[in-house]
Amino acid sequence: MLFITAENLKPGMILAMDLTVYNNYNFKTLLLSKGQPLSDVYISKIISNNISGAYVKNEETCNKFSYKSIEDEFEAAVLTRIKDVFYKYKLNSGKFDARLLRQISILADDLIEEIIYNKTLWYNTLEFSNSHDYVFQHCLNVAILSISVGNSLQLSAHKLHELAVAALLHDISMLMIPEEILYKQEPLSEDEFKIVKMHPLTAVNELKSLVSNDILMGISGHHEHVDGTGYPHGLSNGQIHLFGKILAVCDVYQALNTKFVYRDTWKPSKIVNYLLENINSKLDYKITRQFLKDIIVYPVGSYVKLNNGKNAIIVKNNSGSCLRPVVRPISPRDNFQEDINLIDAENQDIEITEKGHTFQYIVSACLCGEKTRYDGKVSVSEKIKKLVDEGKALMVCPEVDAGLKTPRLPCEIKNGRVINISSDDKTDYFVNGAIKTLKTAQKYGIKKAILKEKSPSCGSSCIYDGTFNKKLIPGEGITTRLLRLNGIEVISNEEYEERV
Repeated sequence: MLFITAENLKPGMILAMDLTVYNNYNFKTLLLSKGQPLSDVYISKIISNNISGAYVKNEETCNKFSYKSIEDEFEAAVLTRIKDVFYKYKLNSGKFDARLLRQISILADDLIEEIIYNKTLWYNTLEFSNSHDYVFQHCLNVAILSISVGNSLQLSAHKLHELAVAALLHDISMLMIPEEILYKQEPLSEDEFKIVKMHPLTAVNELKSLVSNDILMGISGHHEHVDGTGYPHGLSNGQIHLFGKILAVCDVYQALNTKFVYRDTWKPSKIVNYLLENINSKLDYKITRQFLKDIIVYPVGSYVKLNNGKNAIIVKNNSGSCLRPVVRPISPRDNFQEDINLIDAENQDIEITEKGHTFQYIVSACLCGEKTRYDGKVSVSEKIKKLVDEGKALMVCPEVDAGLKTPRLPCEIKNGRVINISSDDKTDYFVNGAIKTLKTAQKYGIKKAILKEKSPSCGSSCIYDGTFNKKLIPGEGITTRLLRLNGIEVISNEEYEERV
């Protein structure tokens, strides 16, 4: 699930969650339902209602690994539920009631079930990308992390539920801070920071007649430091409630792991070092150590970039070594290579440099020195091969990927069919190869392709006319046509050479 700003929404994108608007009387109206494909009319409707953007379904398909994944529908549902509660709280001028608490309590139980029993969210936060939903997203992810820590510490079911409620509500009163302060990009003034520092006490005052003392102590203590330098009361180690200590670790980790208006996301190694450096000063020793032992920095199935230039996929996490998982490098032909366990001594020089892959292009393998041309000849475009060498492009050959051998008889398109020079129909191979190429692009979210001009698969502006007399006509290959129909930009190798 991805958040796309209103000005960047495109027709055909599919909503991953309902779009609703609230009026000044706390009345919610459904604007568009999840699953709705967007059109120009609907996008105009979103813009006219001053909605900043929408969550749409991620086009990047699941990879080949078998692991418990988080469904877009679940992400959308929990975000919608906490937004409903928080918006009502804000529209009620910061008044919280038993009905809203009931909704939070049910959400807490659902998160516990998903984390503890289904294991899809065990130390594994949800990824959102809308800064204006920051408070909701932050509270959700702090709750996920806190439940995970609480379970690791073997808290009782009742205590785990109360911890989850405290985590979900720990920053709710941030919504009552003026937006010009909350979203200010410059450093806060002393007076502005005093306003921000009041949010734990504001929440406690609103909730004190509704929730237990444990929940209140957790909320009030999530910015206290074990050395007594925190706020709002300057409590030290033995005075801070267990919930406050847990929330403090989860809160700072999630904050640094998320981009906000005045701060870029920190790299995982920097966050881990920050937590280690602040043990016994800001953060509790036992809880921080437990957190770092179990935290999943790189979820199984996610992509990463290595310092050797290769892209890889996470296949296993190593307990106690959150920055050193087992990775499986991806070859330039989208094949998996041998697993690398980063905790092994022989791999100590290999590190993860960033989350996500760096693939931006699909390129024709025959342009990069691969023997995939019909005649077996090798051709190299140094400019295109450089993209592959830098990990920015994946090589494809639709014909070979569909099962045709090299060398093979030349093929051309005639009357809508692909035939070889012996008049054998090879259309099915070309169609299947095109589908495989499209799936590769979609798997990695790639939106650009550089393909071999004139080819019956890859031609982007001209192809041979089907007479096998080397006569060119305007047209596009089978793969090019399919990619373009699915919103992928295709240019020829000749055009790319000219551009570069």
